[in-house]
This record gives sequence, C-alpha cells and structure tokens, in this order.
Amino acid sequence: MHARTLVASLVCFAICAAAEKELPKNHPATAKNGSERAKAAKLTEQVASAAPAGPVAPVPRRNFIDEYIFGKMERDRIPHAPLATDAEFFRRVHIDLTGRIGDDEALRKFVADPDTAGKRDKLIDTLAGSKPFLAKWAYWFGDLSMAAANRVGNEGKNLYYRWLYDNLQVNRPYNAMVTDMLTANAVSNWFVGPASYVARWVVIGVTCEDTVHEDTSDELAIHSAKHFLGIDLQCISCHDGRNHLEKINLYLTERKREELWKMAAFFGKTRILRRVEVATTQDEYSIDDNGPGYDASARTVVRIPRRGTGAVEPAFMLTGEKPEPGKPPRSEYARLLTSHPQFARAAVNLFWAEFMGAGLVDPAFQFDLNKLDSQPTHPALLEALAKDFRENGYGLRRLFKLIAKSSAYQLSSRFPGEWKGTYTDYYARKFVRRLKAEEVHDSIVAATGLATPVPIRGTDVQARYATETRSPEDFKGKGPVLKDVNFFLEAFGQTNREYAERTNDGDITQAVLLMNSPFVLRQIKAEPGSYLARLLAENRPAGAAVTQLFQRFLQRAPAAEELAQAKDLVATRGRAGYEDLQWLLMNKVEFVFNF
Repeated sequence: MHARTLVASLVCFAICAAAEKELPKNHPATAKNGSERAKAAKLTEQVASAAPAGPVAPVPRRNFIDEYIFGKMERDRIPHAPLATDAEFFRRVHIDLTGRIGDDEALRKFVADPDTAGKRDKLIDTLAGSKPFLAKWAYWFGDLSMAAANRVGNEGKNLYYRWLYDNLQVNRPYNAMVTDMLTANAVSNWFVGPASYVARWVVIGVTCEDTVHEDTSDELAIHSAKHFLGIDLQCISCHDGRNHLEKINLYLTERKREELWKMAAFFGKTRILRRVEVATTQDEYSIDDNGPGYDASARTVVRIPRRGTGAVEPAFMLTGEKPEPGKPPRSEYARLLTSHPQFARAAVNLFWAEFMGAGLVDPAFQFDLNKLDSQPTHPALLEALAKDFRENGYGLRRLFKLIAKSSAYQLSSRFPGEWKGTYTDYYARKFVRRLKAEEVHDSIVAATGLATPVPIRGTDVQARYATETRSPEDFKGKGPVLKDVNFFLEAFGQTNREYAERTNDGDITQAVLLMNSPFVLRQIKAEPGSYLARLLAENRPAGAAVTQLFQRFLQRAPAAEELAQAKDLVATRGRAGYEDLQWLLMNKVEFVFNF
C-alpha cells in the first residue's frame, strides 16, 4: 500500500461525500415530487468537475425530444451544458445500454472516427440489441418484478430471466410482454416463463401452502399498477385516500379502498396454488382462473381487516370499465391497462428516468393523474413520447435509441458557469449517477478481464457478469471468493428482490471495499488471461501502457500530471506498479459514477 499512498493525488474517490445516505423510501408519503431529480442535480454539482470539458459549439436539435427540451430552455433563457466529448459519450452510453464500460480499443477507434455526425448513432444502433444489452435489460426487468428464487423457485426465476431475454432479443412489443406477465396460466411456473410475475406476489398465511387469496389479489393490483401505470396504490389498500393524501396525490384523495378491491377483483378468479406435493423447500406454483372471486369480507394477513360484505365485481379504477361478459377477467385487465394512455406515459417516463437520471414525473412511480398538466417538468414532451411509443408499436429498443440519440441525453454533465437550482427541471446538463452495484462489478470485470465464475443455481451454466446471472441469489454460492463478491455487491446497494430495495446512495463501506476488498485486490493482479497480463506481454513503452490503462478503466487519456505520476510509479515498481495503477484507477471518482 506504500506505493499507492505515494500517488494518492491520483485518487479522487468521493462516494461518501458525494451522496447523502438515506433510508429506502417505501411509502408514498415519504416521496416528494422531484426528489430524485434534486438529488441527482446536487450529486452532479458535487462531482461533475471530474468530467472533461465538452466542446464549445452549437448543440443541434436532433429529434422531437430536443425540440421540447431546448425549446423550453430557449424560451425561458436557461443556459445549458455543451455536448459531451466523444469519450464521455462512449462511456455513458455503454453503461446505460449494456450495464458496463466499453472496450478501450473500440474507444480509440470511435474517437478517431471522422464521421462526427453519424458515429454516435451508429454506436447506439450497435449496442441496442447486443448480448450485453439483452443481459442488462433482462436483469433489469427481473429487478422490477422482484423475481427471486425464494419467491418463485430456482427454476422459475431462471426461466423468467430467459423469457425476458428472449422477448428483448426478438424486440417484442412492450404491451405484449406485459399482457403475458399479467395473464399467464401454468401447471407450474417453472415451465411457463411469464407466470412467475403473477406467482411472485402470492401472499402466504399460517403455513407454506396457505395462500391468502384476497391479499394476493390486492398485491397483484398494487404492483401491476405501480410497474405499468406508474401509480402507487399502496395507501388506499388500507384506507380511503381522503384526509390522508392531500399533500401527496390529489388523484388518490378521490379514491376509496373499495376501488382498490375492484381492481384486485380482476384477479379474484385467479388461483395461485403452491405445489405442496413437490418434495423440496422451493416455491413452485400452479396458476389458473378457477378461483372463487374476490370477497370483501375475507381475512387479511398484511393489512387492516376488510369490513366489506359479499362478492366484489371487477372495475378498472382509471375508467370505471368492467370486463366484457364471458371474457377472462385477467385478460380484460391486461387489455384495459395496456390500452389506457397512462400505460404508455408510465413506460416512457420510467425509461426516461433510467437514461436521464430522473423522470419527467419524479418519482417515476408517483403519478398524480389530477396534475398531468403540472406534475411533469415537460408535460407536452411526456405526451409526445407516449404518443410516439404507442404509434410505433410499443417498441422498447426504438424508445431507448430515440432518447440516446437526442442531444438532451448527450449533453455534458460539466456545466460552464454558475449552476443554479432553478435549472434542474430543464435537464440543462446530464445528471451524474453512481453506478449500480452490478454496473460497478461488471465494469471492474470488463476493465481487468478477470472474472469470478458465478454458478447459476439449478443449471450447469456459469455467469461472467452480474447481469448474466438470473438473480442476486446466484452470488450466494459456496466458497470464500464468491462470498467476497456477494458482500461487495450488497454493500453497493444490490436488492435481494425480497425485502431490501436497491439503493444508489454512498457510504463508507463502499470506499473501504474499493480500497481493500479481497475481490478488488484479486481483480488488479496481472493474472494469466487478464488484460494487464496481455498488456505487459506487449512490452510497450511506459507512457503508452499507462495511457492504455486510463482508456481501459476511465475511457479517457490521462492528463499530463496523471501521466507523469503514473510513469514514475511503474518505473519504480514494475509489474506491481501497474497493479497499483489499476487499483488507483478503480478508486477514481470517475470509475464509480456515470457522467
């Protein structure tokens, strides 16, 4: 560690200072409008000075997104950042589309490409649909659905990931994917991929086979509305909205608990039965539509008692519509949900938040339908994105490309001049975010070329990257090496998909692990097969080798001072100096943040 201390000026790690530690916000009452956007703006102001200065040149308007974003700034006389440099954009779009940093050789070719007008679009087209892209987004949807082996069984979570991956690979329309998630029947969810979405929300009572029917129906209504309509119905599952939600959500103040029961009644015929004859401790469920319906007086094990009477007939909360006679209620629910304008609004807003750092409606799952003209930062843009999404077949890949190809997405996070809080809602700069746990891990693996094989439970497959696993549980394997990796991921906020929500806040544990984790200390070694071993075998001049490592880890060339310090380090310590340099680069603030 002595050599690392000598060159400490290379290190600019700031996880703890850059992000305030906050507890997960599970209840709508704790979520303030614009809270994620405000946090992102604050974080960006704290750490964006590490980003390279963008080129001073006019920013072109490349699609209708830019017309709305830059048109509003021009109208209100709000200044904005310049475009990101090619290297900054290269790293950003790799992380956002594939969940890991890009290759240094590809970076050098990209920067040298004279096609300044088209090369960014070409890169986006190449990444969207690539294997890393498919893995990242299949894993992302698994997180959204909270598909855990301890909820749907090893076979269920493995098949669900594969189903998601295959749907993304063939670019299946999003509304069709959601319809399958909501309507799948199965003798076993281990054999029908999308059935695990429904199985995940089963509520268990006194014994493992005691599924609490009405509670399960409530959970399915609540989570499907949250995920696919952007509306959090959790509060009104226990009480009416009036006199509770006036400061939070005006639309929900008008809703009654009985309306939640009517939404849940679309799942009243749905039976989710534990396969108790299976001689394992895993969760396996059969799903059909032969249930008794929804009883307003039924017991609950998760909420205050129901005090209704009799059967509840399904009605879609947003419109009051009822299922057509003779048609399966779940299929009708899927039809009503995916055809409602709010479905497209919620989808484009959710993915906008993933790419831009905060939703047009923020938080993304807190839509107030009474404030669609004022809650979004750009109401007209939200409607235009939703309309475009609908008219182009609900294509996710097209939506991702549309956002990534906009100049709004490609702005630098570094802002010239004084940043003012009033600029935040305009997206006047690219918001910085800390990499997610899996992105930190996968970027370390991508940079070093070394990986700890992760056995996929229930298969003979081993994953190299975190997003190639089927769920976080796959990291809980045997042996100290995998245990180190698992602890590293959990410290960086990985969700367990059961009760712990993901967090991207910083804390001291993360800083300590990046400096001293056995996982990190193994990754920096010039082991056979590693990138560093190959680089050293080429016997390149120190300056060239150092520059290549900077490009590999940080996707940029070193500054003159950094180059001089690094050359001194490797000159005095040789192979160990290069290992130390990799350690230093991992601990730069740039490595763990997406600028």
